[in-house]
Amino acid sequence: MTGGTSARAPWRRIDGPLWALLGVLLVAAGTRLVILLSNLSGFDADEAVTGVMAQRILDGDFPAYFGVQSYQGALEQYIQAPLLAIFPDTPTTLRLVQLALTLVITVLVYRLGTMVVGSRWAGVLAAALYAVGPYYSLLKGIKSHGAYDAATIFGLLAIILALRLRKDDRWSMWVAGGIGVATGAAIWENYTAVYLLIPALIWALGSARGNLLRLIPAGIAGLIIGALPAIGFRVVNGPFPPSGSGTPPALQFWERAELLLNPVLADFLGVRAGGTAIARWAPPAIVAMVALMILGAAAWTRRMGLWDMLTLRMTRRRPVDIVILAFLITPPIYAFAKFTWYAGEPRYLFTLYPLLAVGLAAGVFALTGRARLVMAIVLVAASALVLGRTMQQLLPAGLATASVSGQVVPSEDAPTLAAELKAKGVRSVFADYWVAYPLQFAGGDAFVVTPNGSSHFPAYDARSYADPNAVIVAPTGAMADATRGQLEATGRRFQTGTVARYTIFSRITPPLRTPQDVAAIVTR
Repeated sequence: MTGGTSARAPWRRIDGPLWALLGVLLVAAGTRLVILLSNLSGFDADEAVTGVMAQRILDGDFPAYFGVQSYQGALEQYIQAPLLAIFPDTPTTLRLVQLALTLVITVLVYRLGTMVVGSRWAGVLAAALYAVGPYYSLLKGIKSHGAYDAATIFGLLAIILALRLRKDDRWSMWVAGGIGVATGAAIWENYTAVYLLIPALIWALGSARGNLLRLIPAGIAGLIIGALPAIGFRVVNGPFPPSGSGTPPALQFWERAELLLNPVLADFLGVRAGGTAIARWAPPAIVAMVALMILGAAAWTRRMGLWDMLTLRMTRRRPVDIVILAFLITPPIYAFAKFTWYAGEPRYLFTLYPLLAVGLAAGVFALTGRARLVMAIVLVAASALVLGRTMQQLLPAGLATASVSGQVVPSEDAPTLAAELKAKGVRSVFADYWVAYPLQFAGGDAFVVTPNGSSHFPAYDARSYADPNAVIVAPTGAMADATRGQLEATGRRFQTGTVARYTIFSRITPPLRTPQDVAAIVTR
C-alpha cells in the first residue's frame, strides 16, 4: 500500500493550475507545429546560415556570433549541432530546438505571471495568451534566425531572479550572481533583451539597497561569466569590431519612432498579418492607439510605484511595475538605436512578447469575480481567433522566403539541387545570397557556395574563387535570364542545365575570380 501511495504521490501534487499549464503547453506546441509543418515555414537564407554554423560546429569551428556579425550570439547553434549529428540536416531538425525553447519560454511566462500577480491561475492565463499569439510571436519563435528565443529566456530569468532577490536571504549572493549571468548571456545573445534587463536590474538594485557592497560584486562576477563569449570575441577582434551587417539606412530618431508607431506596433500586436480579414473589425491604427492608451493608463495608475522603483525604494513598488517600465522604455530605445530601421516585421520587439502576455494577465486579475473570468475567456478567445484567422488567410499562398527582382526563391528545392550538384562532382558554386545558404546547408561539406552580397563564411569564398570549375546557380526564370545575359555581355562561354526550378551555369570560361566578377554577373 505504501509503495502504491508513494508511486502516485507526484501525480497528486499536480493540481489544477499545473494541469492547466500542461494543457497550455500542448496548445503552444500544437499551434507552432502547425506553422512548422505548413507552407508558412519557408526556409530562408538567414535560417540557413544558422544551419551551416551548426554543421561547422560539428567540424570543429566554434563561432561566437551569427556568421561574421558581432551580434546575435551563437548559443542556439551549439544546441542544434548535436541534433544534426543524429538526425538529417533539414530545416525541421534545426527548428526542433526553437520549438523546445518556445515551450521553455511558455513555462517562464507562467512563472513570471504567477510572481507578478500573486496567483498561479494568473500565470496560467499569461502562458495561455503567450501560447496563442500574436502570430509573429509564433512565426519568429520557431524559425532559426539566431538568438531571439535564447535572449528572451535569459531576459525572463533575469526578471524572475530579480523578483526573488532578498538582500538578507542566505541565497542572496547566488541570486545576484544568477542575475548577472542571465544579464551577460542575454546581452551576448541579442541586444533587444535590454527591454527586459533594464527593469530587472533597477528592481534588483532596489532590493539590494543596504547590502550593495556584498551583492554587486557577485552580480558583476556573474555578468562576466554570462558574457564570456562576447568578451572573448572582443579580446580577439578588438573592443569595437564591425557589426558585419553593413551600414544601416540614415534614418533620424523621429523617423524610427514613426516606424515604431506605424506599422511595427500593429504588426507586434498581430493585427496586420491577416490583412483585411482582421483589419475589417480590428483596424491596425485603432488597435495600436488603444494599446498606447492602455499603457498610459497603467503607467498613470502605477505612477507612484514606478517612481519608487526608479528611485530604488521598495515602499510602493509592485512586480507589475517591471512590466509597465519595460514598455515605457521601449520607444526611446527603439528610436535611438540606429539598427532598428527594418519595418517589415517587428523583430526588434520580439523579446517583449512574454511581457505582453503577463501584462494582459495582470490587467485581467485587477478585476474580481465573474468579470475576471469573462475577461480572461474573452482575451484568450480573441487572441486565438485572430491567430487562427491570420493563419487561414496566409496558408493558401504560403510564406515566400525571399524574392529577388520580383521572383520568389524556391528554397524548398535546394535539397534536390544539392543532390544533383553532388552527383556532378561540383565543388564550388556562386549564387544570390537568398539562394546560396539554403543550398549550402543542403549540400553540407560536399561543396561550398559563395553569395553575391553578404558573405558569412569567408573561408568558403576563397575556395570558390580558386576553383576554375565553379558553377553559377539561379532560379529558372527572370533571375536565370539576367545571369545568362550578364555572362554573354562579358564575353564568357558557358553551358546550362536545369534541376527542379533552378538553372545551373557550368563550364564558365573565363571563370569568375573576384567579388567584382560575381557582382557583375550573379543577380542580386
